[in-house]
Amino acid sequence: MKRKKTATMTWENAPDTIGVEELMEILGVGKNYASNIFNSRGFPKIEQIGTSLKADKEAARLFLQGFKIKENPKNAMEYMILLELKKLNKQMEGVKTNEKFEITND
Repeated sequence: MKRKKTATMTWENAPDTIGVEELMEILGVGKNYASNIFNSRGFPKIEQIGTSLKADKEAARLFLQGFKIKENPKNAMEYMILLELKKLNKQMEGVKTNEKFEITND
């Protein structure tokens, strides 16, 4: 009998560059399944570093959502911009309306 795995990491908490182990934790899947994702056609993995497979977490997330970055980079870029705008909006919700909000280039 197979034991059901559960996700132990979120995309937000994952490091910027993920490997098979992190993908297992994010998706709550086994090593074979996560490895198959990394080795699937079109997956945006970074050139192999030694024996480990690595990928940018946002590129991997987009791939799993059906955005083929290598085939249609414009759609993927537009979606990444949308995600960043959502994050910014969420941060802005925390700012009180009577406070000054300044963006600085530090």
